[in-house]
Amino acid sequence: MVATTLSRISSLRPRSPHNPRVYYLTFLSCLGSWMFGYNNGVIAGVLVLPSFYRDFNLPTVGTKEYNNVTGNIVSLLQIGGLVGSLGTFGVMKYWGRRGAMIASGAVYLVGAVMQTFCHGGLPLMFAGRFFSGIGTGGATVVVPLYIAELAPPSIRGSLVGIYEINNQLSSLMGYWCNYIVNEYIPSISSRQWQIPLAVQIVPSALLILAAIFILPESPRLLVKKGNKLQARKNLAWVRKLDPDHELVNREMREIEDAIRMQNTPPPRVVHRHSGGKLGLFKELCWKGNRERVLIALGLMFGQNLTGIQGVNFYTPTVFKSIGFDGTKVVLLASGMFAAVKTIATILSLSFFIDRLGRRKLLLTSSVGTSLALWYIGAFVTAKHIDLSKPQEKSVAGWIAIVCVYIYAAFFSFAWNGVVWVYCAEIFPIRIKELAACICTATQWLSQFAIARASPTMLTEWKGGFFFFFASCLVVMGSLVFWLVPETKGKTLERMDDVFGSAYGDVVEVELGNYRREGREKGIFERGKAKPVDEEGGVAEVVEN
Repeated sequence: MVATTLSRISSLRPRSPHNPRVYYLTFLSCLGSWMFGYNNGVIAGVLVLPSFYRDFNLPTVGTKEYNNVTGNIVSLLQIGGLVGSLGTFGVMKYWGRRGAMIASGAVYLVGAVMQTFCHGGLPLMFAGRFFSGIGTGGATVVVPLYIAELAPPSIRGSLVGIYEINNQLSSLMGYWCNYIVNEYIPSISSRQWQIPLAVQIVPSALLILAAIFILPESPRLLVKKGNKLQARKNLAWVRKLDPDHELVNREMREIEDAIRMQNTPPPRVVHRHSGGKLGLFKELCWKGNRERVLIALGLMFGQNLTGIQGVNFYTPTVFKSIGFDGTKVVLLASGMFAAVKTIATILSLSFFIDRLGRRKLLLTSSVGTSLALWYIGAFVTAKHIDLSKPQEKSVAGWIAIVCVYIYAAFFSFAWNGVVWVYCAEIFPIRIKELAACICTATQWLSQFAIARASPTMLTEWKGGFFFFFASCLVVMGSLVFWLVPETKGKTLERMDDVFGSAYGDVVEVELGNYRREGREKGIFERGKAKPVDEEGGVAEVVEN
């Protein structure tokens, strides 16, 4: 009898939507992050494997011809990423988040197979890299958006952070996969470079299967398309609650109210909206939106001006330039570089981002990475390093090596993950998809420029390669100090307090804190929301 009573009490107790299922779905969707991160980590080591150098008949290391070939192999992924990130907007709109993940995984899978079985043919390798880039570009747009739309508001930031943590874990795996095949597979076998590239097939195939059989469609997207019944079922399943549960009912009302306001803007906003197919693009330039777009674009472009893409893709070359020699030692050092980045990213996104804030992390990261690069550049310049010749180790050289790891730690402390979190949280729901596609495309475009130029910069500029990015960090740190506002502790509803609103004095997005308060005061009439302001008065409703 006691057991029965306890069971009944347990069934009546409110259940939190913060259940293991939402984490499970987050990690499954982060298979798209593994597509991106593993590729970034693996390609640098593959390029220096003896079997790859032999099978593809690459030119002499350090020559202009060698730089062109390796630059093309690396940078074609970024060109594909640019195409994929822009093309995903239409795919998400018509086929949904699950459809976009399936399409991204399928295109990436084709590219991975082409790279693995190109048998030393550069044209097929180039094509495979481009197709993998398209899939990766799509995944980098849809996965963070999907996680944000499924996540309960109170843990949205940490769940989006899991995306970047998985990115670093997969990059770490890529570095160490190269070390393992170099250690245990003889260089006379083509399997030495094929196995690391073949591993790319795994996350893309698993993402396709997860999107088909496990991952639910975004409830918000289903409401937009008018399928409210399925939206309710999906939301209840994600929250592990009954479809008629009070929490599900409340969240569904909030989603429906938000969509209704978007579809029926107040008269004052309608005139500004009449832009036809270019309406959303015009909204990006409205005051209140414009500042957010410019800051997000600056952060995305600035992330690559830290030099991380050049260092990531050419880590073995960088280590050779400061004294390491031998493929085994270089790959080991590169693997440790990835491990430092991973640990720093986990610490930053798990413990510091919501305690210290975004601005402090970005400023600290800018100072630390800049100082490390200034020293490395000074060492390379003073020692007249020649990449085509083995370098002698020295005390100054060991300090330079330590500075590489300091650079990795400080970069990952903020410029690595904080940028993605900041850009995911600042946009109004109305323009979020379009803004995310444009910002991610900027990320890929700047990645391409840096990755393509890095081999030549390392060979011809020598220490100037590091001086250039150190100078960029000084400029970017100054811009963060003067132009980037803090968003720590702000809900999505309160971002307008930071940036201003393009839609009116009170903007309602995503979760209706004001809307709930309005219902309690009885000022809502059949979905015509009249939210209250901070003083408790009725405020004007405008579309977001």
